[in-house]
Amino acid sequence: MTTAPDHLDHLDLSAPVDRDRRPPLWAPFARHTELDLKDFWRSPIQLAFIVAMPVMFYVIFGFAFREAAGAQVVAGEHTLTQGNRSFAGVLAFGLLSVVFANVAISLAVKRHHGLFKRFRTTPVSPLSVMGGYLANIFVSLMLVVGVLTLIGVTFLGVSLPAERIPALLLIVVLGFLCIAPLGVAFSLVPPNADSAVPLVNAVFFPVAFLSGAFMAMPFPGAIQAVVDLLPGTPLVQLLTGSVASTGPVWDVPALLLLAAWGVVGVIASVLWFSWASESEPRGFSRGRGSEDA
Repeated sequence: MTTAPDHLDHLDLSAPVDRDRRPPLWAPFARHTELDLKDFWRSPIQLAFIVAMPVMFYVIFGFAFREAAGAQVVAGEHTLTQGNRSFAGVLAFGLLSVVFANVAISLAVKRHHGLFKRFRTTPVSPLSVMGGYLANIFVSLMLVVGVLTLIGVTFLGVSLPAERIPALLLIVVLGFLCIAPLGVAFSLVPPNADSAVPLVNAVFFPVAFLSGAFMAMPFPGAIQAVVDLLPGTPLVQLLTGSVASTGPVWDVPALLLLAAWGVVGVIASVLWFSWASESEPRGFSRGRGSEDA
């Protein structure tokens, strides 16, 4: 007569089996976040464009003007060193690169190749799909912020006021929340994957440079009025206040303008976002799957 192994003695074989057991609600979100992170780190092009480009610009401009890093400059109501002023600008450039340009390009490419359409044919919630993607973008942003901060503090004379560091981190988060919807909305503009990079960069670089990410440039009145309304301008102003030694930490008009751009992005994304593309290959089209778009 055989007996059960000792390690099975504690099992209650009479207990009912839960056949309706389901994974927790957060599991699909966590899984998509993991997949997006792996896809990001395995793509040399994304790493070069998202992480290396802001660092490259900061190293070039930072070391070129390193001798003037300790000079005091005035930016609006704020007084700060040139090193801190350049640091605030490059943070704005990095945020726009990661959260606007990267989002717009990668979503346009994913839509063109039918990746989102395939996800919509699965039981996974759209919130899990998009939430996992945006979580990866946020992680990438914090990585870029960390690298830029390390370079600035170690080599380029950046000295962050300790009492304003929480405000700096909060402004980075607010920038993510307000700029990401603009990236999602603008991803609808490129008609295909091939046109995504030139079209997005044609908007990203002028917005970043005109907003004063690297240097303040005076413009005639009418042009300056337009520049002041660009989403990069309030972002630069808020980041400048968070690293300045004097002046208000929070610029309320800049905060309201940045929030207004975020609302515009959310409305445009909700109204016109599509999971499919007109030029989607392999038989996928808006007409065949319009009910999922």
